[in-house]
Amino acid sequence: MSKLTLYNGIKADLEAITGIKHVALWRNQLEREVQEIPFLYPAIFVEFLPSNYQDKGNKALSQQYDMIVRLHICFESYKDEDTEILTLVDNVWQTVHKKQYGTFGQLLRRNEEQNFDHSNIQDYIQDYSTLGNDNKTSTLVSHTVTDLDTNGSTISF
Repeated sequence: MSKLTLYNGIKADLEAITGIKHVALWRNQLEREVQEIPFLYPAIFVEFLPSNYQDKGNKALSQQYDMIVRLHICFESYKDEDTEILTLVDNVWQTVHKKQYGTFGQLLRRNEEQNFDHSNIQDYIQDYSTLGNDNKTSTLVSHTVTDLDTNGSTISF
């Protein structure tokens, strides 16, 4: 459930930014506008990029992984030049950069780019790296199996 903790923390912080009208998990909403439930702009979508997991020990179910959290900062505009998106992008960075949630390390901005493939929608993408830790105490249970041998004696394994 650690990704859920991470997502809920990020979502709460992003929703607190003045003017943000929608925050949700990324499902490629911009490509599927016709099929999607309508939402208002500006909107921010949170995407978790694939991660490589490494076991931390053999006694507990414990893994560590590097993760990239991608934020799609989406802004609708019909102006020839609309610089309000630049203020919004900066506000997102100031809100999220160096924040920690649950068992994750600090979110550190590593990349920012624009996606120009959408009519009247500006999609700024920010990538944040973090170190994730999934920990669960082992619940291994030992069992005794009893069987009868051919002489009718009890044998335990």
